[in-house]
Amino acid sequence: MTIEEVAADLEAPSDGATDGASDGTAPAPLLAPVATRPRRARAPWWELLGVFVVSLGLALALFHRDLSDLFNSQIGGAGDADEYSWFLSWVPFALGHGLNPLLSTYVNYPTGVNLMWNTSVLLPSLLVSPLTVVFGAAFAYNVLVTMAPVLSATFAHMAFRRWTGRLPALVGALIFGFSPYMVAQSLGHLAQILIMSAPLLLILLDGLLVVQSGPPWRDGLLLGLLAWAQLLTGEEVLAMEAVTAALAVAVLCYIARKEISLRLPHAVRGFAAAAGVFLVLSAPFLAYQYLGPYKVQDVHPANAYVSDLFNFFVPTNLTQLAPASALRVSAHFTGNGVEQDAYIGIPLIVFIVLAVVLARRRAVTWVALAVAAGAAVLSMGPTLHILGHVSHFDLPDSLLAKLPAYHNLLPARFASMMTLGEALLVALGLDELKRSRWPAVVGGWVLAGAGMAAVFPMVHFPANASPLFAEFTSGLACPPASSTHPPGRPPVALVVPAVDELDLRWQAEAKYCFVTPSATGMTGTNSGDLKLQGVLLKVANPMLAMPPPVPPIREEAAREIQALDIKEIVVAPESPAVPNWTPQQQAKAVVWVEWLVGEAPQQGLSTYRAYFWKDLPPVANIASGQVGTVPGAPPP
Repeated sequence: MTIEEVAADLEAPSDGATDGASDGTAPAPLLAPVATRPRRARAPWWELLGVFVVSLGLALALFHRDLSDLFNSQIGGAGDADEYSWFLSWVPFALGHGLNPLLSTYVNYPTGVNLMWNTSVLLPSLLVSPLTVVFGAAFAYNVLVTMAPVLSATFAHMAFRRWTGRLPALVGALIFGFSPYMVAQSLGHLAQILIMSAPLLLILLDGLLVVQSGPPWRDGLLLGLLAWAQLLTGEEVLAMEAVTAALAVAVLCYIARKEISLRLPHAVRGFAAAAGVFLVLSAPFLAYQYLGPYKVQDVHPANAYVSDLFNFFVPTNLTQLAPASALRVSAHFTGNGVEQDAYIGIPLIVFIVLAVVLARRRAVTWVALAVAAGAAVLSMGPTLHILGHVSHFDLPDSLLAKLPAYHNLLPARFASMMTLGEALLVALGLDELKRSRWPAVVGGWVLAGAGMAAVFPMVHFPANASPLFAEFTSGLACPPASSTHPPGRPPVALVVPAVDELDLRWQAEAKYCFVTPSATGMTGTNSGDLKLQGVLLKVANPMLAMPPPVPPIREEAAREIQALDIKEIVVAPESPAVPNWTPQQQAKAVVWVEWLVGEAPQQGLSTYRAYFWKDLPPVANIASGQVGTVPGAPPP
């Protein structure tokens, strides 16, 4: 069936298949004349509350390993989750101290970072700031990660109920809220799982373009507010929503091309209101991003984090029903497990095909198919990947990446929008089954159930033990301020190793009582941007060999201490949470710093100890070697 035949079929009298709610009534079809506005069902509050409770129960079951210690562990793995602890802590700290929440020189000192170029979740950080201040960033992080699938599923149910009955909408909502994409990104990417705006966007676009039952400025106002909120939650998600929304609108306009002249004035006024609201609210933030300081962008490698062609059919280790043979196949995919998010599974793919056939008279079916298929293709990146082999077959993302700022997107994350279209198609297919005979109904639900079982997430989702260290929470890590210390800025502390996001979390735990010249993981802190990066930050890298204890190295280190105004050196705790940071490497770093400054450190009292040098000798003495000798350290 061609798209022209689909459009003609949609314009023909229907046999009862409509785009309204499946509750026994027969609302007007989606493309009804403007004079007879299509009606939409609305889920009552008690129904949405029930979906919320069910989703919350599933989320608590998924993340149950973290529930035993919400304050000292984080859902997922180490690394990016610790960086988000810094983001969540920075907003209340900056606002409470009269600092700019969009800029920080507390990390990557003295250059600083522009947080609009980072996944800094500014709005969620503000909303959960009471939790962060009272209970700590780890608790606030866990709350947000837990609520992400819950709210996504609840809002998806609200959206799907406009076209389907209760149970089909619930099934589709759970597929969206607990998809392989959501499960994978929950390992540490908070900004990428806060996607509850996507189903809300679907509702607003339907009201603005199709239903048009109220004043256009109302839907436009809500659309502008929603886009602004998503900008300050996850700019990458907003960009992907914009691309897929444009694709959906284009398909809808083609199907309803005979009605465009009737509906266009209302839609234009609504979009104008949305653009005005968004620009007024977002202009200060976008101006700071594109015109403000420190616009260095540390983008990921191109054509690596993409959806392999087989990723749609082959599960990864984040699904419970993943046989060893499948894992051997998915092990060849490029990127890493967090970005291998496109798994749908053969049973669900078969059901989606069936759903398109059953619901082919509904325009919303083709819009949902355009979203699912278009986002799936875009998630495959600029060239086709087959079992990890990078082909030379160009894909549409190669054109998208040429647009300003879009080259920063990780293509694999378009799976978030793919999942929304996929979930809506499943809901529509289940809703249409009621028109079939009971053997087809039973077979269809069994097939959909098999599809949901195929994407069922792992039952032992990881929890990262992130204990608080007394050295940082009690003030022991705070360096002393000297008489020459500049006012308005805490002293500088070099934290070793400087290659892990835990440095950021420890700084937040210390209430930002020190600034640091490193900021691993943040955009804009790549090696080219660290203009004063030298031997001290290199010695802090556990992946590199220690610099030799020779006079030229001593002189270079002394120059860096003076240039960065370092008042304290910290050798961080040896902890399983720090990758590649073994007791042996920690001991080597301690001995090296002892050789440099000629002093033994203070030791922390935590299970995993940290070491502090607070009273550094004069820089001239460090450069010349006129320092003390610590037993076991190389001679000066």
